[in-house]
Amino acid sequence: MPVPTFDLDVEKCGCAANCEYGTAKVCYVLNNPNENYPSRKKLLERNWKLINSPAFVAVMTKQIRQQRINDFRWFGSGDVFDLESLEKIMQVCKNLPRVRFWFPTSRDGFLIQFLQKNKIPKNVTLRLSSPKIDHPIPDAMKEYFAPFGVVFSETTSDPAESNCSASVDGSNCGDCDHCWNPEHQITKYWIHGKKAQKNLMQFTERK
Repeated sequence: MPVPTFDLDVEKCGCAANCEYGTAKVCYVLNNPNENYPSRKKLLERNWKLINSPAFVAVMTKQIRQQRINDFRWFGSGDVFDLESLEKIMQVCKNLPRVRFWFPTSRDGFLIQFLQKNKIPKNVTLRLSSPKIDHPIPDAMKEYFAPFGVVFSETTSDPAESNCSASVDGSNCGDCDHCWNPEHQITKYWIHGKKAQKNLMQFTERK
């Protein structure tokens, strides 16, 4: 499902170091040569400066509204890196109630802090990823977050267990909006790509 995204450098925002997918080198961003293009690096640097700016909420709200965007994804790469960045993003979503937002994240600690005083906007599908490769979402995590409207994602090394067709057959998302739909409590992605699978095998052998 090709839609506009707001991305960050996975090293700068810390998600590569704080996520097992990053440390195991199976993260699709780390295995994507396009991340090394000068134009891509320039975009990520611009985004990094913007999200750390007090103008972020106003700028993003204006841009999304002016472009008449219906669906918007936070973080095709990267993730929130502190509570403030999470709060800023949620404010943008509140400002644009007619836009549907998908927000995948692995930063459950910041999310816990946010939910102590705030609610997830109704137009946001916040999908919290499993902290471990090839493991289901822990029951404790589901029990805590599900009442707040949080849904989840997992990974699998077995394509037969995946409910994400794009990760299995190598196609793009097309018209599929499984990840965007909060009625789908769990989206399960196949860890695909030769490099990712090789790194996963080496990571598993080291454990």
